Amino acid sequence: MKLKIVILLIAAAIAAAGAYEENYWPRSYFVRAGMGVTATTGDLNERSISVKDTSGNKFKAYPPDISLMGDPEFLLGVNIREFTVAVAFQYWKQQEELVRLSEEESTRFWRLGFEFYYNFFWPDYFQIGLGAGFSYTSVKAENSAIHNGEPKDTEYMGSGLGLFANVQYYIINEIAIVPAIKFYRNWFRNIYTDDSENRELDPFLWQTFISASISLQFQF
Repeated sequence: MKLKIVILLIAAAIAAAGAYEENYWPRSYFVRAGMGVTATTGDLNERSISVKDTSGNKFKAYPPDISLMGDPEFLLGVNIREFTVAVAFQYWKQQEELVRLSEEESTRFWRLGFEFYYNFFWPDYFQIGLGAGFSYTSVKAENSAIHNGEPKDTEYMGSGLGLFANVQYYIINEIAIVPAIKFYRNWFRNIYTDDSENRELDPFLWQTFISASISLQFQF
């Protein structure tokens, strides 16, 4: 009787192992780095902002008129069969003209995002990925607000939804070239200056970002 139970347990274990292998989803991890350009349009390009300081007094902020900027990007992610989940980070700094002012100031942009893709033609060496994601974005411009006759730095903070498309061409199993196009629709809901501290914008500032890039991916 005991021998039959042991045989049944071994058979059940073998069957479970076979089912696990049959349904096992292979996975791999990757890092990706690339460079591109981003075109952007929206409220940041069009109007000055009225801000209240901590005492309730109003002053003007002048957003950077960003229309075109560099777009270095870094991704860390995992491929699970034909699905990809990734964390993306972008950072760039350049001189930009301030809205309604004839002067340029240093402007810093960064974005942290979470991305999800479905990869068609997996596991071929040529795959097309379509995806969507959510991101947090910050745009900071130096000397872009005037309060009591003194220039102040401003920072605009908000979230965005994105739609993505890319092509993954694997030169070898571990290395791929990845051109990509990304579309973001952002809403900036907060502004920060030293004199106003963190204030909610009413109405929000809406901004559209469209980027094209090419990256090198290492998979392990």
